[in-house]
Amino acid sequence: MRSFGRLHLARGEGKVTRLELFLDLIFVFAFLNVTGVTAEQLNPAGLPRGLLLLVLLWGCWAPYAWLGNIVRLDRGIMPVFMFGLSATLFVMGLTAREAFVDRPGGLSGPVVFAICYILARSGALAFAIAAGVAQPGTRRRLWRGGPLILVGELALLASALVPSYEHSEQAFADGVVAREWLRFTLVACAIIAGYAGSLLLGAGTWQIRSIRYWAERHSLIILIGVGEAIISVGLGQGVAVASPLTLEVLAGALLGVMLAGLLWWTYFDVARYAAELALERASEARRALIGRDAYSFLHLPMVAGLTLVALGIHHTLSEQRVPLETSAAIRLLVLYGGVILYLIGLILFEVRTLRLLGRSPILGILLVGSLAAVAPHVPVLAQLALLTAAVAAMALADATVFRRRHRRLHAEVEPLMKQSGVTPKELFFDLVYVYAFLQVAAMMADDPTWRGVVRGLLVLIVLWVAWCAYTWLGIAVRSEHPVVRLVLVLVVALTALITLASPEAFSVDGSGLPGPLVFVTCYALIRLLFLGAFWFTVRQDPTQRAAVLRSAAPTLLALAILLAAALIPQPVGDFRMLTPVRAGLWIVAIAVDLVGNRLTGARQLWTWSAEHWADRYSLVIIIALGQAVISMGTAVVYTPMSARIIVAAAMGTALLAALWWIYFSTTAIYGPRVLTASGGNRRAALAQDAYALLHLPMIAGIVLVSLGLGKTMSVLGSRGLIAPGVPLNTLPHLALFVGVITYLLADHAIRWRMTRCVHPQRVAQTLVVTALVPVTAHLPALSALAALAAVCLGFVAMELARRDPAAQALQ
Repeated sequence: MRSFGRLHLARGEGKVTRLELFLDLIFVFAFLNVTGVTAEQLNPAGLPRGLLLLVLLWGCWAPYAWLGNIVRLDRGIMPVFMFGLSATLFVMGLTAREAFVDRPGGLSGPVVFAICYILARSGALAFAIAAGVAQPGTRRRLWRGGPLILVGELALLASALVPSYEHSEQAFADGVVAREWLRFTLVACAIIAGYAGSLLLGAGTWQIRSIRYWAERHSLIILIGVGEAIISVGLGQGVAVASPLTLEVLAGALLGVMLAGLLWWTYFDVARYAAELALERASEARRALIGRDAYSFLHLPMVAGLTLVALGIHHTLSEQRVPLETSAAIRLLVLYGGVILYLIGLILFEVRTLRLLGRSPILGILLVGSLAAVAPHVPVLAQLALLTAAVAAMALADATVFRRRHRRLHAEVEPLMKQSGVTPKELFFDLVYVYAFLQVAAMMADDPTWRGVVRGLLVLIVLWVAWCAYTWLGIAVRSEHPVVRLVLVLVVALTALITLASPEAFSVDGSGLPGPLVFVTCYALIRLLFLGAFWFTVRQDPTQRAAVLRSAAPTLLALAILLAAALIPQPVGDFRMLTPVRAGLWIVAIAVDLVGNRLTGARQLWTWSAEHWADRYSLVIIIALGQAVISMGTAVVYTPMSARIIVAAAMGTALLAALWWIYFSTTAIYGPRVLTASGGNRRAALAQDAYALLHLPMIAGIVLVSLGLGKTMSVLGSRGLIAPGVPLNTLPHLALFVGVITYLLADHAIRWRMTRCVHPQRVAQTLVVTALVPVTAHLPALSALAALAAVCLGFVAMELARRDPAAQALQ
């Protein structure tokens, strides 16, 4: 690999790094915050503001896709910069609600937002210049487009300095409307200037060095948009809220997930791979133009459409729970218009890359547009059902009416689909676990007692068992057959339902369907679908069929025990109630499932890729860390921005960065190597023990850390930085520190299981963090967090300074 100073230039075979996936989950929080603030102001003034915020966020994301194309973002000095960028983007996401209207108290939200935006944009440009300054013509193009980009950033800063009104009754006072129009105009000018500057820079400024990376990077942002829609299904009913589980609520959640899954299908069925193939066949000059137009520009309307769909799903499902004051016309415009905008972006994307006019997206636009005229006259749930049916009809048309061209395109892109690595359907499955982990952390935060922690951990373990089963199945079954995808979408929908029912998984609140029975029924369907898919996959092999039967015995017994726990008579009352009998039955069921499937060895007969297996588990670590970011942000989403919050956000991000380093600097490197070098039975045993079992406490540790971080953020308030703070309560304080200790102990256990050795420095780190627990118990929450983050970062710095083999491998 070539180096430019401390920058490592990327080669053509590069792929998206785990560090970039962590950054993308920061954008998940930012997009969710934009959706949240737009949902609260869904009116003719609030909707354009939300779209402007979305375009600004895209303006921060897109440059780093270009940068990652030319520079390895996980090498040299770039990891330090990327985690600093993550903290900056996190603060920017926190201030999204104040980007146009400042809240009384604290710092100026618009100014903080503008400064973070400028820092993020300028950082990408600075490193890109450093990497590409030696290329012919680069300086001339920078002089041509750079000033206009700078003008755009200054316009955004100027918009932040326009005075805001302090009270809602001032919104229509003399001069206030004019000032708001001035702010809106300045932001719009900033966006126009930024895009015009990008056009003047020219596509030749940054060449596409890795086509695979470029296509994968932008497909991930589409997945983020789909994931936001899935999370909105849960947020529409409230996080950690025991809403009545009626049939209408369950049907609405199913329809929301199905709609998100069908939109995912439209992009990843053919378009994603056909466009990558078109890039490979294009000349270098034309490839750069296609990369700019089809990806940097035309993916924006698709992401905007998915964001509007998420907003529409959120409002539609919220309307089922509590009648809203939002105009029905605006809600339908957002929901149906979001799908139409997404399909328009998809059509333009296919035209620009394939020079092909997609028939099914055009059919989808016609169907959605026609049904939009009918939707105002039917109930809310029927509106969502009609839209889902229209998108489903579009997907069905590809398999029937348009099957000839569709099959021809599929045959052309099939070699790309079969390439090794985590598939889009596996990533789609993982998206629902962002919401699942978020729900578990919110359950604990809502009930910060030992009972609440036990409830959350039991739900987490059950979700983990389901995730492990389908992770194994996804590796074993590489087919992209429509039936496989339909089963996956159904499993994602059922997972969303059990996550939705999690707050009531142990007790009944007296309204709606019994929560424990809904939870167990949906979970049983998930596990039975797994057994059915397992049987269908190996039906021709007698040995494998016997393995299915061995796996079925403990699975069915565990489900029977859970069902017995759900049917135990219990007085109607607080949904947070957890009786010893029900908790004991859950523990027995989990033990039967885990130990029984481990002893039967039913999944050990399959030959699979060790690298792929390790990749799946590294991704779930990223998802858990991203969930911790979201939990930290949601704790202060309605608090005015202050210096204390900015410092705490930086400290929290630094702590999560240290946890990221602990895993990805060692375990993520030696794990696949040890698995690959091991024989059949030993490899299967290592995969079960070091991954399926020992990664669970790592996830549990991150969820506990997210609980502690959220509670830390919630007690900060908008006071000054040096104002005295309050300490955390005992349980959140223990969750923060014990979560880190659990994570470190799991890391030790994984290392010992795979290599029979320990990492002395990390043993010392575990002891130091343990010693900090009593020392920091009575310190202000911010001081305790700072001490923990400083210790973890200090040990990371020591590892880098000593240049141990794992660190050198990463470098």
